[in-house]
Amino acid sequence: MRIEQSFVLPLPPAEAWPAFGQWVLLVECLPGASLTGPAVDGELPLRFDVKLGPIAAGFLGSGRVLLDDAARSGRFEGQAVDKRSQSRVKGVAAFSLQAEGSATRVAIDVDYSLSGTLAQFSRGGIMRELASALTAQFAANLAARLRLPAALSSDGVPVNGLRTKAEGLAPALDESPAVANPASPPPATAAVVPLSAWSLLRQVIAARWRRLFARRRTAVR
Repeated sequence: MRIEQSFVLPLPPAEAWPAFGQWVLLVECLPGASLTGPAVDGELPLRFDVKLGPIAAGFLGSGRVLLDDAARSGRFEGQAVDKRSQSRVKGVAAFSLQAEGSATRVAIDVDYSLSGTLAQFSRGGIMRELASALTAQFAANLAARLRLPAALSSDGVPVNGLRTKAEGLAPALDESPAVANPASPPPATAAVVPLSAWSLLRQVIAARWRRLFARRRTAVR
């Protein structure tokens, strides 16, 4: 299945791009994700915890980040398995940064496959809603870690809440956290909380109803 998402960070690409070379920071910003150890030969040992109603899954696996500094783009390739449900996921997430006025639009293109018990939840509509909500939370977390105003989702709504040479794609290995103000220490990393899929869906539905009612009130006026 393929899912495309995007969000906007309120700073130019030249200033936003270094954060995407800090894979420790990016993992910390993704709800439910955590590192289980140091990188080995460029491979990141990862864990992703998710709750789908009464079902709790803990995917264990690994991934590799590849960056192209010249194009300000890259991709993440990974795979993981949840032994409890005998579910497997494998995919590639490509991302690129483009200038949008004085800001940066981050485009994400995910191509993945899910097999096993949890595959029943991979219906297109549900997964796209989850991807939208997850991207919004990731953007908000990243903006907060970079000491920025709220980032924007793909529809322009605020979402509250390694380094390599520029020759093709190469493994990203820098582990230092990226913050906009080096003199100010980054906030303490909170304990990893499993991603609640239903909670994200409720947030998406509530936000859509609010926007729908807002448009109707505007039309009536």
